[in-house]
Amino acid sequence: MEVYLESIKTAFLIFPFLAFLITLPYLLLQYHKYGSVPLIRSSIVYTFILYLLTAYFLVILPLPSKEEVLVMPTKVPQLIPFEFMGDFIKCFKESTSFLSFLKSPIVYITLFNIAITIPFGIYLRYYFRKKWYVAIFYTLLLSFYFEITQLTGLYGLYPKAYRLFDVDDLIINTFGGLIGYLITPVVTIFLPDRDKIDQISYKRGKVVSIYRRFLAFLIDIFIFSAIMFIALAFLNFDNFLLSLVMTIAIYYVIFPTLTSHTFGKYLVKIKLESKSKYRHLSILIRQTILYYAIVFGPFILVELNDCISGLIILFYILFVVCAYFEILLKFFGRKKSLLYERFTKTENISTVYYIDHEENEPSQDSESVIECNKEEGKDESRD
Repeated sequence: MEVYLESIKTAFLIFPFLAFLITLPYLLLQYHKYGSVPLIRSSIVYTFILYLLTAYFLVILPLPSKEEVLVMPTKVPQLIPFEFMGDFIKCFKESTSFLSFLKSPIVYITLFNIAITIPFGIYLRYYFRKKWYVAIFYTLLLSFYFEITQLTGLYGLYPKAYRLFDVDDLIINTFGGLIGYLITPVVTIFLPDRDKIDQISYKRGKVVSIYRRFLAFLIDIFIFSAIMFIALAFLNFDNFLLSLVMTIAIYYVIFPTLTSHTFGKYLVKIKLESKSKYRHLSILIRQTILYYAIVFGPFILVELNDCISGLIILFYILFVVCAYFEILLKFFGRKKSLLYERFTKTENISTVYYIDHEENEPSQDSESVIECNKEEGKDESRD
């Protein structure tokens, strides 16, 4: 039992680092598909990852040294199905009491092999909504992966297998996944079903949060930096200001003006919209103010410091402080639009397509869905 607890402890210690690595791709996928990241969905996904990590460590740990493996007898794979049943009967006959039978290794190891895949069956049915036969197949694949890991000596890290490949483990693990699948309605009775979680996600995705915008901003900064480096290389790294101004113009001003989004906004399903009748002009002015004055303004100011009077610099600093303060308030839940958005009458809207069937309310940017509904209404009237 202590060995199992150590494996679980190791999984919990490593999980935060793994979670850190997958968080950005996870957020990107969720925002791209649903437009939001509800806590209930994140809890399910991250606990599933933690479960897989724990199950994996329970299979491979503790790791022996290579010297210890070399002196171990060679593990011959056990390929006879249901051999464990004979071991069960033999152990039961030799046990002095039922309690001693339950304490025997054959019993608790079998129970462990069943228990290790029960959560897998639950996740497959509850969150991934797989059919029972698909869940059985996936559990078999997971068990096979565990057994191959053991058979190959941790993918060749060890000179030979340090644990036994046992076909009965495949059977028992798969049975555990089936049990998990069958008990899912009882275990998840107080949790919302997957459709409800999707509905919550889509409804929240209709509102463009500051965190969603910030993720788009991070993606854009990464792409912008790559383009900026190419521009600098083209100019032999001699003119930083010219490279900066050109790259901003291409990526942050011209491209969004023509397409209504940057690449980062596109990935998280956001686009720019204007209430002005001069829509493209409004977006052009917005992007110019935001990226030439607010985001990259300090860099441009440093380059042009000798050419600008102190009074202009002072007014600019006050403007930037006010702009960043407004952005900070947004992170704390302020609903009012930002200064440059109010001035240009622009806003970020969601392009997630979803219809709330209870309210019959489409998302902000679902013209094609609305047209589809109109056509359906015409067909009904004809009937």
